[in-house]
Amino acid sequence: MLDALFRKVSGFAWFGRSIRHQVLLAISLMLLLATTAAGTIAVVNGRNAVNVEIKASIDFAEGLLRELVRRIAAENLLSNLDYLVSREVDHMRHARIYVQDGGTPPKLLRSSSSDDDGPSPLSETPDWFESLMMPAGGEDHTRVIRVPNGDRQIILKGDPDDEIAEKWQQLSSLAIVASISMLLLVGAFYFVLGWILTPLQALARGLVALEAGENARRLEIPRVVEIADISRKFNSLAASLDQTRAENGELYKQIQSVQEDERREIARELHDEAGPCLFGITASAESINRISIKLDDESARRITTRTDEILSIADRLKAMNRALLKRLHPVSIGKVPLPALIKDLINDFDRRHTDVRIISEIGPFARAYAEKIELTVYRATQEALTNAVRHAQADNILIELREESSRAGSREQEPGILICLRVSDDGVGFKPGAAAGFGLSAMRERVLSAGGTLAVEARNPRGTSIAIKIPAEPRDASRLQVREASRITS
Repeated sequence: MLDALFRKVSGFAWFGRSIRHQVLLAISLMLLLATTAAGTIAVVNGRNAVNVEIKASIDFAEGLLRELVRRIAAENLLSNLDYLVSREVDHMRHARIYVQDGGTPPKLLRSSSSDDDGPSPLSETPDWFESLMMPAGGEDHTRVIRVPNGDRQIILKGDPDDEIAEKWQQLSSLAIVASISMLLLVGAFYFVLGWILTPLQALARGLVALEAGENARRLEIPRVVEIADISRKFNSLAASLDQTRAENGELYKQIQSVQEDERREIARELHDEAGPCLFGITASAESINRISIKLDDESARRITTRTDEILSIADRLKAMNRALLKRLHPVSIGKVPLPALIKDLINDFDRRHTDVRIISEIGPFARAYAEKIELTVYRATQEALTNAVRHAQADNILIELREESSRAGSREQEPGILICLRVSDDGVGFKPGAAAGFGLSAMRERVLSAGGTLAVEARNPRGTSIAIKIPAEPRDASRLQVREASRITS
């Protein structure tokens, strides 16, 4: 269990991060390990150096004191032993000197780690460092010198305090320099990696643009050799996709034109043939009703019942015919403003699907657009609503439609206009890796053939959002006048 938890935490700490953070984390860990190893080696070497220094100092002090005691005894000055010893060894380092008379406790004559002029060298040294650097005690660091003609003796012990303090000062200064160097190194790597990985971010944005249908997107060739090769291949792929998309667009335009012609022809047949036939059925049934009045009551009642059924069926067929006409080719396309056309479509869905809440935010349109553009927006809205209701099983749908100024307009011409449509729902959303259905693929092809872009995004916590942007030019004024005049005269 602990092993699984460790793998999970380590995987999140490593694989859930960007390349820059992974590289910086790896460098920081290596620097930390190197610093730990260097610190350990420095402590071990320092401890050995302290041990060697103390042993050498004790050996030197022992020889000096033995010679001093012999000379004091020879000159018969043993009564002034304490004073003479203290004066002679005042310059001695790393040693503590005691004098012991018989069984009395030893009296400290001199200590290299403390004096009257200041605090102990270890006063600013941490206890943990002192314990690490303190050499192991023993006979090697303690000497006993017998004083002739008496029970007195001089005890010499090693005193590493000032040496440990020096090592602490050296290592702490080195640690400060190393910490600053590592921070500068990590900071330099942070900015260098950002400079190196910026082209990868541009590559990611380019892939998103290609997915959205912006096949004209090209990448600048960076100076990093490996990424430059990837960028060249991306540009080559984008050019191939652009050419293929252009060919598919032309083909789809032809298919779409044929499809719309067929729809328009079917709609015309339904309007010109089915409409009059249904009108004739209704008129004949009403005529039969009027004739049946002259018959007896029972016969009239039976005939009226049958004709009422015929009239009811005819009304349902008329409603079906009108719905088919609207789905095949809305007769309002090019005759009413686009916002009103979309609102009528939303109202129609709202009537047929009362369990779904549809909210619309449709901004005012300052201009009218070509019939192809308006038909593309209408079909995209129709398909998005159908997908949200039928496949996503959404409870709430938000439709946003507005005009935007594009940045592609030249100085000589008026800035371009984008028709922006967004349909968002709270349905089940897309499953990861699921292929787009026929309706969504057809919508994408229709939008791309009109020079627009389509992006499908997952919403948090659930649902789908379809964003469409179509470049549109205002409808020609003369065509508007002719169409308006023909509408008025009709």
